[in-house]
Amino acid sequence: MASHAPAGLALFLKHPTPGDVKSKLVGALGPERAARFYWECALLVLAKALRLKHTDVFIFITPPDRQAEVESLVMARFGRFEGRFIPQRGRTLGERINHALERLRMLGYERQLVLGTDSPTLPQEYLQRAIDELASQDCVLGPTWDGGYYLIGVRQPDVRIFRDVAWGSPHQLGQTFDNLTALGRSCLMLPRWQDVDADDDLPFLAGQFRHADERRLQAILAEDEKGPKRGS
Repeated sequence: MASHAPAGLALFLKHPTPGDVKSKLVGALGPERAARFYWECALLVLAKALRLKHTDVFIFITPPDRQAEVESLVMARFGRFEGRFIPQRGRTLGERINHALERLRMLGYERQLVLGTDSPTLPQEYLQRAIDELASQDCVLGPTWDGGYYLIGVRQPDVRIFRDVAWGSPHQLGQTFDNLTALGRSCLMLPRWQDVDADDDLPFLAGQFRHADERRLQAILAEDEKGPKRGS
C-alpha cells in the first residue's frame, strides 16, 4: 500500500458451514440456525470495524479453501469491500493471531489488532478506544467474562505473547497478560464484555439489542425452536 491508516485490524472469519460454527449453540438453535446466527454476529462486528477511524480492515479467513465463498458472502451484504481477504495460517489460535499481527506489521501498520466475532453488541467506542490507546500503549486487551478476550492489539508482534496459553479456557486472558508482563510490555485493559458462545449467553444478548442493525440477529433468535423450514 502506498498510503494507509496507522492501524490495521484483522477480523477473523470462518465459513458459516452448519455444524462447524457455534458448536455450543447447536443444541439450542440447531446447526443451520446456529450457522446463520454466527454469520449475522460476524457481519455486525465487521460493520463496526469498518466505521473505525484511522483503521484499515482486513478479513482473515478459515478454512482457506472456502475463501472465495466467504468473499462473496461479505460482498453480498457490504457491496464493494475495500479491505483485503487473507487466509489464516497456523495450527493453534495463538499461531493464527500472531500470523495476522505479523502480516499487518509487514504491510506497514504501526498498530496491529485482531478482533473476534463473538461479541456482536460490543460498543463501538470500545473498539475506537483500542485504536486510539495503541498510540501510546504497547498492547490493549478486550477481556470477556469467560476469561478470554474479544480483541488484542499490539505495536510490535511477538510469538512469545501467546506461548503456553490455554486457548478456550478461563485462563486465556490471564496467561496472555502474564506473558506481556514478562516481556516488559505495557497493557491497557478495555472494559469487559460478554462473548456469545453457549446457551447461557443468549439471555444476555437478547437484553442488549438496541439498534436497528441488530434486527436480523434478533429475528434469528425469535424463530421457532425447530429452526427455519427446509429450503428457506
